[in-house]
Parts: sequence; C-alpha cells; structure tokens
Amino acid sequence: MMKKSFLCLTAVMLALLSFSVSASALTHVSDLAGVLSASEKSDLERQAGELFEKTGFDVILHTTNDSQGKSPKDYSFDYYHAFRDAGAYPNGAMFAIMFDTRDFYEATRGTGINLLTHRESNDLAGVVQGSLSDGNYYRAMSDYVRYVRRTIIPPTPMERTVELAPFVAIGALVIGLIYALYLRSQLKIAKYKSNAGLYVLANSLNLTESSDLFLYHTVTRTRIESSSRSGGGGGFSSGSRGGTSYGGRGGKF
Repeated sequence: MMKKSFLCLTAVMLALLSFSVSASALTHVSDLAGVLSASEKSDLERQAGELFEKTGFDVILHTTNDSQGKSPKDYSFDYYHAFRDAGAYPNGAMFAIMFDTRDFYEATRGTGINLLTHRESNDLAGVVQGSLSDGNYYRAMSDYVRYVRRTIIPPTPMERTVELAPFVAIGALVIGLIYALYLRSQLKIAKYKSNAGLYVLANSLNLTESSDLFLYHTVTRTRIESSSRSGGGGGFSSGSRGGTSYGGRGGKF
C-alpha cells in the first residue's frame, strides 16, 4: 500500500515538474520581422511566461514582414494554429504585427474568444495603436500583455489605488486652485487706472517726441496629424482551423 502511494506521489511530482519545465520552455515571442532587441524580447518572454504560469492563458507575440498575401485574419489564424498546438494549449491569444500591410491583429481561441474578441475592437486599438504608429513595438506588445492580464485578473484594491493616485493628485490641485482664486477674490486690491496723470505734477512733463514699442508678440501653431494614426479597429471576425474555432479583431497603424 505504501509502495503504491509512493508511486502515485512520484507520478504527480513528475507531472508537475514536467508542466513547470514545459511552461518555462514555452516560446511566447516570434519576432520574424526582427524589430525587437534581445533584452526587449527576453522581457516580453518573461511577461507572457508569468501570465501563462499564473493563469494558464497562452499569449503569443508575433511580427512579420511577409503576410504571404493573406488577409490579416487568415494569416493570423493560420500562423497561430501552426505555431501552437491547439490540443495542448486551447486557451490563448496571438497578437500579430504585419509590417508589409501595416496591420495589427489579435487571433484568439478557447476562453480568449469570450474574454477578448467579444470586446469592442476600438478597445484593442486604444491599447496598441498609438505605440505602433510611433514605432515603439516593444511598448505595444508589453501593453498588450498587461491588457490581457487585467482582463483575466481584475486589479487588486492596492493596484487600483496606485492607478488612481495621479487623478487624485490632479483633483486636489484643481480644488486648491479654486480655493486660492476664492481667497484672491476676497482681497481688496487697488483699482487699476489707465491714466497716469494722477501721479504727475502739472506742467512738469514736456514730451518732444513719441514712439510705440511692442514688447510681446503671439505665435499660433497648428499641429498636423500624421496620416498613419488614422487607422481604426476592425470588427469582430471568426473562423476555424483544423476543427478549432478562432476569433479575431484588428486594425491599421
């Protein structure tokens, strides 16, 4: 009986060890376009790996210069299905950046469809589009992993407090400014007079010439928005690869 229990315990420990090794060895970043530095790629692997170990939700970050003439949807669904075994890792999402077409796309499967794809498309664009248009691809991917994490794991009260701290500070500043203006309004300040005659003795000033001297000038600048920021989020789409259902959304950058 003890031998049987020992064998069962050993089997469980080996299974857990195997899962831990496979999770740590799992590749989450596929940078075929080569836009990430070694340190950026390592940090993104760490972020996605920690999310997977904590939640079992598999996030893949992918870049390419060749979408093979396919639509963003078809390319993303095909690459995701080929890159990660759907049977072993059914729940997850792949965020792809296609530089040849200037598209970003999110392909999801399993729980990812309900958690992510069914949300507003502009919700995704609001997370990544600005950084992509600015050429900060590492930040766009890092923000995406953080976005998925927040969707799966709601922030703790402490995290919410930290996030709200800047808004609280701004609110306090506004209240302080309003109070300062109120106190200023209570002060009795001498009225402004445009005529300096009250301060000059009669017939003591004799002007022989006068001229205008402009001390200030005003310059108005109008910002021209880049056309690369005009892309928006695409609508919800779905499909199937090898019997596995996929959902997707994306946009231009």
